[in-house]
Amino acid sequence: MALPNTDAAKPGLSPLHAALREAAARSGFIASGGVDISLASAVFSEHVDRLDRWLEKGYHGTMEWIRRGRDRRADPTQVFQDAQSIFCVLLPYSAKPHGRLDPNEGVRYARYLKGSDYHEDVAAKLNRVLTEVAEAQPDLKLQWKTCVDTSAVLERSWAYLAGLGWIGKNTLLIHPKWGSYHFIGAALLNHALDQAPNPMPNWCGSCERCLKQCPTNAFPQAGILDSNRCISALTLENRSETLPTQPELSTGTWVAGCDICQEVCPFNLKRSRSEMNDSIPDFHPSDWKTLMEETEADYRVRVKNSALARVKPQQFKRNLEAAARNSQSQVSIEEKNHASVKSE
Repeated sequence: MALPNTDAAKPGLSPLHAALREAAARSGFIASGGVDISLASAVFSEHVDRLDRWLEKGYHGTMEWIRRGRDRRADPTQVFQDAQSIFCVLLPYSAKPHGRLDPNEGVRYARYLKGSDYHEDVAAKLNRVLTEVAEAQPDLKLQWKTCVDTSAVLERSWAYLAGLGWIGKNTLLIHPKWGSYHFIGAALLNHALDQAPNPMPNWCGSCERCLKQCPTNAFPQAGILDSNRCISALTLENRSETLPTQPELSTGTWVAGCDICQEVCPFNLKRSRSEMNDSIPDFHPSDWKTLMEETEADYRVRVKNSALARVKPQQFKRNLEAAARNSQSQVSIEEKNHASVKSE
C-alpha cells in the first residue's frame, strides 16, 4: 500500500521537534507530533480520570494488566524516568478486509493482523527515526524509550494531545484524512519539545454509526467501551475456555479481533473503497477447510512472526469453534465438531 505523506515539519516548532517530524515523514509515518509532559499535565489528568472511572465500572473485563499498570499509565516518568516529552507517530495498515465476508466461505480477522508483528515493525521504524535525529544532533545526548502497545502508556491520549487526531465515539484515534486504520507509536524523550497540547477538533458530530452498528452493543455510551461485550476483546484478550453463548454476545465469524466500528466510520470509507482491490494478500488462511485441518504445530509456525501470536492455540481453537457455530455455512456437523487447531 503506497500512501503519500503530507506530514512535514510546521513553522514555529522547536529545532528538535521539527527534526523529528521531518525524519518521521521521510520514514513513511503519515502523521507525527509531540507534546511536553509538564505542559500537558492538566489536560492529561482528565484522561487518567476517565481511565479510573472505566476501571471502576469493570469495563476492562479480563484485562487485569490494565489495572495493574494504572499508576504507570498516569505518570510516564514511571515508565522512563527522564521523560520530559512524548513524540507520537501514525503508521497506516491496509483498509482492505482480512478474511471472508461470506460466512459460508470462512472466517474474518481484524485488518491490523495482516502482516508481520506491528509491535516490532513500528518500534524499529520509530527507533531509526530517533537514531537519525540523535546522530545529527549529538550534543543533545537524546535518549528515549519507544512504546508500541507494549508498555503501560496511554498512547492514544498522547497522540490526541500531540494533534494527530481526535478520539472518536468508538474510542479510537481518528485522523481526518487517514481514518483509524493505523498503528500508534510513541517515544518518551529526555528532552522537552517546547510544545503544549494541540488537540485536533472532534469531527464525529452527530454521527453514531459505530455505536449503533456494534452487534454486541459494546458501547454503553459514546466514547466508552465495555470490553466484556467487545468482540475484539473477547477473541483476543479473554483467556477463558469458552466464549459467551448468549446470542447478544455472539462473536460472529470473527476469530481474531473485529473491525465493525471502524468499517462503518465515514472517515474510513474512502480509504476502504480505494483499497478494496489492492494486491496485498491475506496474511492468515480464512477458509474453513484449511483452518479445520490445521494442527497446533502448524498454527504456531503460522503466527510466529505476527501479532496473532498473542492468541494461544487453545484460544484460537475456541474462537474457531465459536465461528463455526455462528456461521450459516454448509460445513457439516462432523466437520464443525473437529473445527480446531488440533494437537498433534
